Parts: sequence; C-alpha cells; structure tokens
Amino acid sequence: MATLQTIRNRAGLLIAVVIGIALLGFILDDLLRSGGVLFSDSQYEIAKINGNSIELQEYQRKVDELTENTKRNQGTEAIDEQTSEMIKDQAWESIIKNYVMEKEYDELGIGVCSDELFDIVQGNNIHPQVQQIPIFQNKATGQFDRNLVIQFLKNIDKDETGVARSSWLAFEEALTQDQKTAKYNNLIKKGLYITNYQAKQEALEKNEKVNFKFIYENFKSISDSTITVSDAEVKKYYDEHIYKYEQDASRDVEYVTFDIVASKEDFTDAEKWINSIKEDFVSTEDAPQFVNANSDNPFVNKFYKQGELPANIDSLMFAQEKGFVYGPYFENNIYKIAKIVRVENLPDTVKASHILIQPNEKVPDLARARAIVDSLKALVEAGASFEELAFKHGTDGTKEKGGDLGWFKYDAMVSPFNDTCFFGKKGDLKIAVTQFGVHLIKIYDKGLESKQIQIASLEREVTPSQKTFDIFYSQASEFAGVNNTKDKFELAVKDKGLLKKLGSYLKEDTKTISGLESPRELIRWAFNDESKKGDVSKVFEFGNRYVVALLTEVREKGFASIESVKDELETNVKKDKKAEQLITKLSPASSASSIDDAASKAGLQVQVADNISFSSFSLPGVGVEPDVIVNALELEKGKVSKPIKGANGVFVLSVTDKLPAGELNEASEKDRLTQTTQSKVDYQAFEALKKAANVVDKRIKFY
Repeated sequence: MATLQTIRNRAGLLIAVVIGIALLGFILDDLLRSGGVLFSDSQYEIAKINGNSIELQEYQRKVDELTENTKRNQGTEAIDEQTSEMIKDQAWESIIKNYVMEKEYDELGIGVCSDELFDIVQGNNIHPQVQQIPIFQNKATGQFDRNLVIQFLKNIDKDETGVARSSWLAFEEALTQDQKTAKYNNLIKKGLYITNYQAKQEALEKNEKVNFKFIYENFKSISDSTITVSDAEVKKYYDEHIYKYEQDASRDVEYVTFDIVASKEDFTDAEKWINSIKEDFVSTEDAPQFVNANSDNPFVNKFYKQGELPANIDSLMFAQEKGFVYGPYFENNIYKIAKIVRVENLPDTVKASHILIQPNEKVPDLARARAIVDSLKALVEAGASFEELAFKHGTDGTKEKGGDLGWFKYDAMVSPFNDTCFFGKKGDLKIAVTQFGVHLIKIYDKGLESKQIQIASLEREVTPSQKTFDIFYSQASEFAGVNNTKDKFELAVKDKGLLKKLGSYLKEDTKTISGLESPRELIRWAFNDESKKGDVSKVFEFGNRYVVALLTEVREKGFASIESVKDELETNVKKDKKAEQLITKLSPASSASSIDDAASKAGLQVQVADNISFSSFSLPGVGVEPDVIVNALELEKGKVSKPIKGANGVFVLSVTDKLPAGELNEASEKDRLTQTTQSKVDYQAFEALKKAANVVDKRIKFY
C-alpha cells in the first residue's frame, strides 16, 4: 500500500487510475478462472424463466418440501427411486408454474381465500388430492375419512421437529396453486365457443361421402438410380421445408456392459455361512427374531395352506410338526433353511364388525379409548345392539354400516386385528389395540378351517463380493482406457464379440435406458459441454453392471443440419422429381372423357374407393392419402381430374357418386366439439405460456 501511495503522489491521478484498472483486471481474471464469488451465481443456475434466474437452492428446497410431504402422506421414512424422480418433476413444474402463472393470476385477480381452502381440506368439497392420501383413508374400508384429516390437523403441532407442519403448509400451497390453475383454465374454457356454422361444417365433413374411381402410378415405378439430385436442389428443398426439421437437443450412444455375476468363490462363501449358522437356527426358541437378526430377507408373518409353499418343500413341510427344520437347500440363487414355527387350524376368511375408538380431542390417549371400549363391550354383553353402538360411537367410515367389515382374508388387516379375528371363535366379542386406536370386534362367522403352517426362512443370497466387483471393474476400466476412440471402440467390440447396445434420441430429461439401472450419470456425460461426438466415456456403474459408452451423435436444439438429414432430403427431392415426371406422363389421361378412357390411355388399371369422407385416413390398397381424399371430395361428379401428387404416387380421379350427409345432428356435434376444444385447455394453455416464457432447463448439470 505504501508503494502504491508513493506512485500516486508522484504520478498524479492519471497513473492511479491506470493502476486501479490493472489491479481490477487481475482480480477479475482470478475470479473468472476460479469461479469466485463475484460471478459464481451462474454456476448454480438451474433454469431461466421469463429472464429470471432460478438457483439450484430454490429447486432443491421445493424437492425437499415435496419429499417430506410425500413421506408424511405415505406414512413412510423412505421413498423409492421412481417416486423420487416423480417428485423432482413435480418440483420443476411447480417452479415453472409459479414464475409463469403468478403474473397471470395477479392480472386477473385469481386467488384462494381461507374459507375456500378450509372447504377443500376438511369441509364439504374435499379436494381429490386430499382424499387420495393414504393416512386419511380408513384401513378397514379403504375409504376417505374426513375425521382422520381433522385428527391429523389437531395433532400436527405435537411433532416437535416441525416437519409435519411445514410439510402440510407446503401441501396446502400446492392445493392453492391447483385451485388457481383450475379457475384460470375455466376462464379460458368459458371463453371458447363453437359456432353453429362450425358445427354444421364438421357434421357435413364427417357424414358427406363420395365414391370414386382412380388410376395411379406409384413413385416406385421410377428407379431412384435414374434420378440425379444436386446439392443445390437439396439445399433449396431444405430451406423451403426447414420447419419440418426443428428438433430438441438429443444424443445417441452405443455402449457395452460388463455384467457383474457371482463367482464360484461367492457361492462357496454363501454355502459356508448358511451351514455355519444352521445349528443356532435349529436350537433357537424365537425363530422369527433370529431370522430378522441374521437373514438377508426378513421374517414373513404369514400362514400357508398346503399348495401355497414352493413345490420342492410343500408336501414335506405339511407332513411334519412344529420345530421341523429342512435345509440348507438352494432356490432362486438363495441358500435357505426352513423351520416350522406354528401349526394351526385356521379359516380362509372371517366375517366381523368393529367399533373403532380413536384418540382425539375428547379422547386424549389410548387408555381413555380402552376404557370407552370396555364400557361398550359391557353394554353389548348386556344385550345392547352392536350395530347401533357402532353407528353412535364409531370413529371411522364403517360406522354408517354398523361397523360391518364383511368377509376378509388373513392379510387384509393389520397384524393385531388379524390375529384377534382369526384365532378367535365364532360369536366372540374381542378387544384389539392397533396403530389406529382401540377396536371392539364382534366375530360373526368363520370360513372353512384347514391346517396352516407358519415358516421361518433363514436365507443367504448369493451376491457378488467386493472382490468380484473389483475384477469386473478392472476389465471395464481396461476396455475404456485402451479403446478410447470411436474406431478402437468399434473394433474392440467386434474382436471381443461383445454385444453392442444402443441408446437413441436421448433427451436431457431422459431417465431410462433399456437394460440400465438409473442411467442419469451416463446421460449427463452425453450432454456435458466437454463431451464430443466420437468420445468414449469413463466406466459407469449401474446396479450390477459396469458400462462403457461411445457418443455417436450430437443434436443441438434448433434445426437439424443438412448433413444429418441429407438422406431424407434427397429422398424427398427425388420424390418431387418423380412426381413431375408422372404428372407429365398422366396429363393426357386427364383430358379423357371418362376414367376408363384415362386408364386405357395411361395403360393403368382402374381402382375403386367407396364411402370416403373427410375423416377417412387412407385409400384401400394404397395407403394414407389425405391430399387425394380432399381433392375427391371437392371434385365435380363425372369429371376427370388433373394429375394429383399424393404421398405414394400420382393420381387421376373421377367421382362416380356423391352421398349426401342426410339429417345432421348439429346440436350434438356442437356439444362434442365444445367438449373436445375445452378438454385441451388444461394442457395447452400452460404449455403456450411456458413456451412464451423461454424456459431454459439446466437441470442436466446437477441431476
């Protein structure tokens, strides 16, 4: 600083300014090279919407909100990958809608008041999304139960973490947005109108028909080899039809897989483990707990009838008693030991009713609920009507039916409820406590009883060890390192006899490639700015597969290059040239007095098309020909047309009969057209606004 001050003093203001600019240059250069704070925002930009920059943090917050809400609604602590991907898409759409639609809502005065929100959550017009939440559905009936919503909201602040409240507020916000969208779309729908003229024309086009005869010469009658096409002609066709070649960004890849399979040593290790633990399994008095603590798969709390176990052990197990152990045996790549833990005579089904008392504002805990159920039990035992008590005191959807659950199988209810019903006797009045509350259960009837057994299965799956993974990784890594160009990759695939697989027209948001588990990392590589056509990837790990890919095609958003569609362009130019030749050839036929005379002049066979309307898709024996059909409908009866270029060749027509539409139901057609038009609004209105917002999606950088 002292040196700089000296320079300033001696050289004056001009030199100071120069030095200041130089220092700023050094600072800017350092920031740009290091991704420093000054220009780091774009590094985390995940989208641009209407010119607004959307940061990764905002998107991730929305993903987290929806994830927690989904967990809460499903009553689970974890979600699968498919659900996770769905949540990411929902978060993306939510952010786009927020930036695109809020301006529209504000200008139109569209909103949702607190009374309306109350009504769709717990009032008389429950929103379908609320009704579909599992925790608000009665487990006994499977039906939505408004009382469960009220109970949830009353207890929401008992969650000291605050997750329940924040998740619910996020859900209410989503409901609010859904209501706004519905109102906006309804405004548009109300503004759409089908005129009587439109309805009449549509009815006529559907019902007016023609019969006609035609001759045609297929484009294939002229060999491609006889047609020459210049680069200038290709370019001219491309420029005139460029709208046909608009494309989204996409990539093509070829890839080989190194499937990781268990080695002989892995099989030996699994077999040794199952044999080493067998003695402990035989001697344990709590086989289910032993299985849960040691097996690769948990204990299944289920009773089996004869014929329901795998064929290789079914007869054997049903011939034995409790405590019998069989195995180890090998099945479906798993070493197993099976032990009979219970033998019972159980019915196939049970018919029962219940009265459920759930803790709520008036019933603060399970102890109070149990006391109420005890009182109800005493009343029933004294002669009171179970059905009337259920209707009066029940707290779930079955109360309207006197608590009737009908007939149900063993695994239809939660475990404590099941056991109470299936191990009870006909006519019993029992009490069961479940996660839903306290139940008073009346067993009305039981199905046919049979011997059923419960099995504890100790299992060790044969899976590749880390050593096996390392061996296959070495193979894949060597392949990727040695064959790091397109030519080397393709030659190695051929020489080694590897199966080359394809991933075509992959988009930035593609989430699946056939045969690969969660291949997003490969797709991100293909779209990386540094990846070029002909590049060979690093080794990717997808499930039990290592993958090495070759980037074979890169298409950027915009219009396809002439080179990439040159074959198609040449084909179309040749078709146009063939059409010119065939039109010249058939022109004399169009001056004939009849289609038969025209056929004779052209040396072609007359063909017939009957009952052709505007909505017809094709001509019999020819294929899709919309231009020919339109010309036929417009052609004067008996007149021979001029040559018409179609999709498959050149045609000459003559209408033999025009079939009037008859009586038209214009009102019905108007209703149909109105419904069809309005049904498109929910999707197309938002898509139009989204397109106008110039949404730039950069998620591929992060996900």
